[in-house]
Amino acid sequence: MEHFHSPAKEFRLLKDMLNPNGTLYCMTHLYNPDTPFDDWYYKNDPTHVFFYQKKAIEWIKENFEFSSASITGRLIKLANQ
Repeated sequence: MEHFHSPAKEFRLLKDMLNPNGTLYCMTHLYNPDTPFDDWYYKNDPTHVFFYQKKAIEWIKENFEFSSASITGRLIKLANQ
């Protein structure tokens, strides 16, 4: 998901492709605002064009009408129930 140039478009497409009761699994490193961005290693990969925080995952859940969102380490699960 850090490779999405148009995250809204991509999340809409993925959500629309899910079966009812399906789950979208994503993997990324979430940015912690307590970490100075200049020191965060994950931003150094030039293919990473978009970064997320926990607050963004909740926004995605609400705005794309997923029933739940959970974060376990790097794994993000967005349920379509």
